[in-house]
Amino acid sequence: MISALPLLALHVKSFTGHPYFADLMPYHYGDLFLYQNGPGPERLLNTARRFTFIIWTALLAWFIWLFASRLASAEAAGLSLAVFGLMPVFISNNALVTTDAAAAVFYFGSFALAWMFTAVKPSLKEIKGGKKAGFLNGKELRFWAALAGAVAGLGMVSKFSLFIVPPMVAAFWIADNLRWPRLKLSRLLGYIGLYFAVCLLVVALVYKFDMGLYFDGLSETLKRLGKGRSSFAMGRYTLEGVWWYFPAALAVKTPLLALLGALAGLWLALRNFRKDYLWLILPPAIYFAVSLNTKVQIGYRHIMPVMPFIAVLAGLALARLLEVRKGAWLVCGLLALNAVSVARAAPHYLAYFNELAGGPAGGYKMFVDSNLDWGQDVKGVASYLKGRGNPPVIFSYFGVARPESYGIGYVPLGIVSNIELNGTEAQVCAMKEVLLAVSATNLQGTYYPDKLTFDWLKARRPAFTAGYSIFVYDLTSDKEGLERLAALFDRDGRNAEADCLYARAAK
Repeated sequence: MISALPLLALHVKSFTGHPYFADLMPYHYGDLFLYQNGPGPERLLNTARRFTFIIWTALLAWFIWLFASRLASAEAAGLSLAVFGLMPVFISNNALVTTDAAAAVFYFGSFALAWMFTAVKPSLKEIKGGKKAGFLNGKELRFWAALAGAVAGLGMVSKFSLFIVPPMVAAFWIADNLRWPRLKLSRLLGYIGLYFAVCLLVVALVYKFDMGLYFDGLSETLKRLGKGRSSFAMGRYTLEGVWWYFPAALAVKTPLLALLGALAGLWLALRNFRKDYLWLILPPAIYFAVSLNTKVQIGYRHIMPVMPFIAVLAGLALARLLEVRKGAWLVCGLLALNAVSVARAAPHYLAYFNELAGGPAGGYKMFVDSNLDWGQDVKGVASYLKGRGNPPVIFSYFGVARPESYGIGYVPLGIVSNIELNGTEAQVCAMKEVLLAVSATNLQGTYYPDKLTFDWLKARRPAFTAGYSIFVYDLTSDKEGLERLAALFDRDGRNAEADCLYARAAK
């Protein structure tokens, strides 16, 4: 809904009377909205994504600054922001209309503000006998409790899995107060009550006080997560998930400066321990630990709520480096190297992989799906084809964009999409060149019963790669390749097209 706000100025049609809207068919409705509206898909998407990117980036930057500057120093906060600003997962996902960026913002913000509640310092006041005693400012405590509750509520309505945040915060506050007493339990419970009240009020306002609708959505989400989903991870296929999926994705999809800096920051926090650091360490540790057992493993984006904490930990480590001789030069050098690493993937930040994975070019060998491939590079394929005279292609596409809207003439083969993509008037038998475009997710056979469907292509060098995620192969003079391709058409029962390819291979 937030992403759609700037579209109001474009006077778009809502199509709320269409059956796709009434029958709750989001992908078909989205397809209708994008391609049947006056402004056109490019303008609609660019307007929404720029607004979304600015909103999530600004909010998260503020939370990071608030937390890191109060927890450590202004230097640590500034360096945390420098690390955050060069994390490809945010550069790419903050512009997408998904729940992941919002979850990262509000998960981190919830705990940053909850920590602010515990960090309120007592003020000295005179008591009987001329003595002074420390008193906690009730107004300030109420402010942070209410603000933390509001942000937690926004998190709950942004992503259903964040229902865990309020009980976690309450448990943290109680444990903190038991170990380091500051408030009477009855008074603390009053603040917790305020926190929950504001949190539930936010959820109720968003759902127009139909709380049953929220719990129905939560129930359906938990059921879906329990079913699992096909995924590919470093050569392995699974429906139930593997415990090492997210640790491995974290290791190869995170810039090394952020990764190693976070480990150094964790070591510093434990070495110079104080209770405040628990708010920096435990929330990401718990979220990450829970993610190890999830059955739906289709993208690094699912652990985005962990990433702001990594940025702050890395910022703490870099701030410590400033204290050594020529530390400022060292920090600048590390940030420059980090910028070079990230720039290697530009502008295809979704496909970023660090040096451990061999950079973005080797990423598809390790992880696919939303780790690098959401069908976002159709435009790159169109530009390449235009340079060749705009020949039609055989397209095995993973995504929901319409290739024809970019001027691509194509014959569909093994398309994986949430909408119907039936191709254009292009005919295999009329093709002067046999060009096959395959999305990385399909190249690995992630959602195919036969995982080796396109395995034979891996021994061939693509004529062009669009954004590290769509590979274009020229099979015009490749006898074996034409026969393999013909066999796929045969398997689909498309015998006429298969016969044309077999005949071409026999020449």
